[in-house]
Amino acid sequence: MKKFFVLGVVLCSLTSYGQQLDQIGKKGGVKVSGGVGMSNNFYVADGISNRLNPYSYVLSGNVNISLYGFSLPFSFAFSNQNFSYRQPFNIYGLSPTYKKWTFHAGYRNLSFSPYTLNGHNFLGGGVEYRGDKLSVAAMSGRLLKAVNYDSTNANVLPSYSRMGGGIKVNYKAGSDEVFVVAFYAKDIVGSINEVPEVVGLRPQENMVWSIGGTKVLFEKLTLHAEGARSAWTRDVTTESDLKPSTLSSKLYFMPWKQSTQVYTAFKANATYDFSFMNLGAGYERVEPEYQTLGAYYFNNDLENITVNFSTALFQKKVNISANGGLQRDDLNNQKASKMNRKVGSVNMGIVPSRRLNINLAYSNFYSFVNVKPVDVTFLQNTIFADIDTLNYTQISQTVNGSVSYKLSENDHISRTISVNSSLMSASNKQGRSSFGNQMANGNVMFNQSWKKSGISLGVNTNANQTSYEQGNSLFVGVGVNAGAPVFKKKLRVSLSLNANQNYEKDQLVARLYSVSNTYSIRLGKKHSLSANMRYSGRAKLGEASLGRYNATFNEFMGAVGYNYTF
Repeated sequence: MKKFFVLGVVLCSLTSYGQQLDQIGKKGGVKVSGGVGMSNNFYVADGISNRLNPYSYVLSGNVNISLYGFSLPFSFAFSNQNFSYRQPFNIYGLSPTYKKWTFHAGYRNLSFSPYTLNGHNFLGGGVEYRGDKLSVAAMSGRLLKAVNYDSTNANVLPSYSRMGGGIKVNYKAGSDEVFVVAFYAKDIVGSINEVPEVVGLRPQENMVWSIGGTKVLFEKLTLHAEGARSAWTRDVTTESDLKPSTLSSKLYFMPWKQSTQVYTAFKANATYDFSFMNLGAGYERVEPEYQTLGAYYFNNDLENITVNFSTALFQKKVNISANGGLQRDDLNNQKASKMNRKVGSVNMGIVPSRRLNINLAYSNFYSFVNVKPVDVTFLQNTIFADIDTLNYTQISQTVNGSVSYKLSENDHISRTISVNSSLMSASNKQGRSSFGNQMANGNVMFNQSWKKSGISLGVNTNANQTSYEQGNSLFVGVGVNAGAPVFKKKLRVSLSLNANQNYEKDQLVARLYSVSNTYSIRLGKKHSLSANMRYSGRAKLGEASLGRYNATFNEFMGAVGYNYTF
C-alpha cells in the first residue's frame, strides 16, 4: 500500500453521512427524532391450512440523534416471530465535511469508475476534495476481512484479508472534463489458515489504470469515453517472478507472475443535440477475464452497441423516445456456447389537452444461443454437421398502453376515467420445435371525489388472460372502493369490494371474493391509531382437475396498531 499513500484510520462509534464541521457551536445543533409503533395481527382460515399465525405482534421503533450534523440512527423490531436490533456500532464510520473537503474513516465506500473501484466497502480512511476545476478522491484500507475455511459450515465462504488503495484525479473546465484513476489491491497470504485445494481459493493481486473524460463540441455534440487496463494475478504464491514483457506492463508496479495477465475494457458514447431531437450511440467492449478487485461482481467477455434518440413535437405535446442495442459474448470464441442479444424499446407520451393523457410503449428482447458441439472435427462431413438442436432462440415482446381522461374538474368535484392494458408474449424455438405463451390484461377505472367533503368513490373492471401450451386461464372481475372522513375529518374510513371469476380451458372453475375495511385516526400531532380487516374467499366450481383451485375456503385477517412520533 506504500505505492500510493498511507492514511491514518480513525474509528469511532458513529455512522454519519456528510457531517458539517463548520456547524459546531451554532444553535439547533442537537436534534432527536423518531417513533415507536405497536401492531397486533389476527388470522383465521377455514377450508385450508393456516398460512399465517393466528396471532402475532410487532413492536418497532427508531431513534435518530443529530449532533451538529453527526447522525446516530437506531432501530429495533420485537415480535413473537423474531427480534432484530440495528445500531451504528457494528459497522461504524465517519465522513465529516468542511467546505470543499470530505474525510472518511471507518467503514465507508467510494466509487471511482465502473472498471476500477465501484461501490466496494472498505475499512480504512479516505479524503475527497471538490474544487471548482480540480477534484481529488483517495482511499486506503481493508476491502475484505480474513475468513478461515470451515468444513462444517458450507455457508461460510473463506477469504483472504484483502488490502487496497486508490486515487482519482478529475479536472473540469466548463462542460469538458478528464479524469485518471489508479487502483491497487492485494490479498494477504498469511491472513488465514491453509485452505484445501478443492475449494479453489487463491490469493490475488490487481492493479488497474483508467483514463476517461467528456468533451463538448460545437455546443451540440457531447463525447464521453473511458478506457481501463487491468493487470490481474490469479495466484501470487506458487509461481516465480517474471520480468514485465513490455514497457507498458512496468507501469503496474507489481511483481509479474506466470498467471499475471493484462486485460482491457473500453466504452464510449456520443450524443448530438439537434434543435428538434437528441440522437446518441454507444459502444462498449470488455475483454474476457477482465477483472477488478474493487467491485463485488463484474461482467466481462461482452460487446455492446447501443443507439437512442428522443424528441418532443407539437410544442412538446408529443414526446417520443427509443433505444436499441446489440450484445454478444464469447469474444475469443472459447466458450461452450455463444449468445447474441437484441433489445429495443419505444415510448410515446401524448398530451393533446389538459384533460387527456396517453402513453404507449413497446419493447422487444431477442436472444440467440448457439451451443457448440464438443468436437467440431468429429461432426464435419457427417449427417450431424447441420444439426439444429444446438440452436436456441427466445423472443419476448411487451406492449403497454394507458389513457387517462378527466371528465370534469372544478372546485367541488373531480371525475376521471382511465384505461390500462398490456400484452406480453414470449416464444422459444429450439430446432424444429417451438413453444410460447401470452399474457394480456386490461382494466377500466372510474374515480370521483368530492373535494370539500373528502369523499371518494371508484369503480373498476379487470380482465387477465394467460395462454400457454397446455391451455389458457382467464380472470374477469369488478371492484368498488370508497373512502370518507368522519368526526371532523379526524377519522378516515375506507372500504373496497372485489369479485372475480376464474376460467380454466374455457370452463368456470372458481369464484374469488375479497372485502377490505380500514380505519385510521390521528390523536393530536404525535399519536395515531389504525385498524384494518380483510376477508378473502374462494368457491370451487366443477371438477378440481379443471383448475388450479381445488378447495373452497374462507380467510380472515385483521390488525390493530398504534404509532407515536416525536
